[in-house]
Amino acid sequence: MKKCKSCKMEIDSGATKCPHCQADQRGWFRKHPIITIILILVVIGIIGSSGSKKESSDAKLADSKTEVNTNNVQPTEVLPEKVNVKEFVDEFEENQVAAEAKWSGKLIEFSAKISNITDSGLSFQNVASKEFSLAQISCRIEDKQQLLPLKNGQMVIVSGIVGDQTIGVIDIGKCKVIK
Repeated sequence: MKKCKSCKMEIDSGATKCPHCQADQRGWFRKHPIITIILILVVIGIIGSSGSKKESSDAKLADSKTEVNTNNVQPTEVLPEKVNVKEFVDEFEENQVAAEAKWSGKLIEFSAKISNITDSGLSFQNVASKEFSLAQISCRIEDKQQLLPLKNGQMVIVSGIVGDQTIGVIDIGKCKVIK
C-alpha cells in the first residue's frame, strides 16, 4: 500500500489512479512519454555534435599550427604557403567546391590592398582578375592592436587559415599582419 499524492488516502501500491480523488499517480516522465523521448534524443544529439565539433576543430588546429616530429622533442612552426591573391580568388570564382577542398584549413600568406578595417579584421575587395567580380576576402584578426596603424588602401601582407566561401566572401581566420 502507498499514499495518494493528492488526497493522502491509502491506495494499492500498483495503482496509477487514486480510486478516491482520481489523481494520476504516475511521475512526469511516465505521463509524457513522447516529450521524454524527444528530450532524450535532443540531449544525445547535443552531446554527439559537441564531441565531433571538438575533434574536428582540434584536428584543424593541429594541422594548421604545428607539425610534431616523430621524437616529440620540439614542435616546429608550419610556414604559410605564399599565394598570388588573384589566382587564389579566381580558383574560388571558377569552382567553389574544388577550391574549398584544396584550401580549407591551410595556412596561407598573401599581399593585397586593404578595402575596409573593422572590429573583426580586414576586408579585401577587387582581388579577382575579372573586372566585375564580387569576390572578396575577409581576414579575421585576433590581435586588434595590429589594426591600429593600418589605413584603407594600404598594401599589406597577411597570413591566416583559409575557411569557407559564403556569398562571395572567402573567410580567412587567425590572420596576422606580417608587413
